[in-house]
Amino acid sequence: MGVIRYAANGTTILDGDTNGSEYVLIRDEDGNPLGTEATPFPVMSGIPPHPAAGGYYSVAGGLSAAVSASLAANTSLFAMRFDTASARTAYIDRFRINLLISTVGTSALVPGWIALQRFTAATPTGGTARTVNKQNEALATTSDMTDIRDSSGALTVTGVTFGTVLAGTHVPIVITGATSYFEWIYEPPYPVVMAPGDGIAFRSQTAFPATQTWLFDYNIYWHED
Repeated sequence: MGVIRYAANGTTILDGDTNGSEYVLIRDEDGNPLGTEATPFPVMSGIPPHPAAGGYYSVAGGLSAAVSASLAANTSLFAMRFDTASARTAYIDRFRINLLISTVGTSALVPGWIALQRFTAATPTGGTARTVNKQNEALATTSDMTDIRDSSGALTVTGVTFGTVLAGTHVPIVITGATSYFEWIYEPPYPVVMAPGDGIAFRSQTAFPATQTWLFDYNIYWHED
């Protein structure tokens, strides 16, 4: 790992933090910093600086029963919501979702479309709640993504206001091979920004076929500061 040092003495490191990361804090002609410890200018590959409050997190979940056949449009199967009282911002970096076929369909079926969709105003209920993992147990504080849950039927969304669709996919129709699965990865070029009270749901956008059934599991990665 290299460091940048002052030219005056060749020994003093320019700037760094105590969490294993180094960076340049660029200053203007009057000596005022153009960046901060929270938003430094990286000078190398490696782990990014860790925020003092917040951190890097992940969550994993998966169904133990198949999603009901004839799934109706506008059914929420998964939801995560950022605490309304948080003083931080959450940045979603990656969704990885596996769709596993349980009961095969037929060639005449029309696939349903499901999407990641923003919501606010209330927290969905029901289903199975999931536990957040800290990517760095020693440095991360408790996540403010305080509610994450999924269901094979439908989460209760009383009072929830749904917003724009982030990304979506069709669930493929499989006519042979009930063990088939489809991996959907959503890695936006810019993180999905969540303010306090914001949420994201995995929600059907159309009605689904009456015969084919499927399950899903997921891994989600984000950071907060």
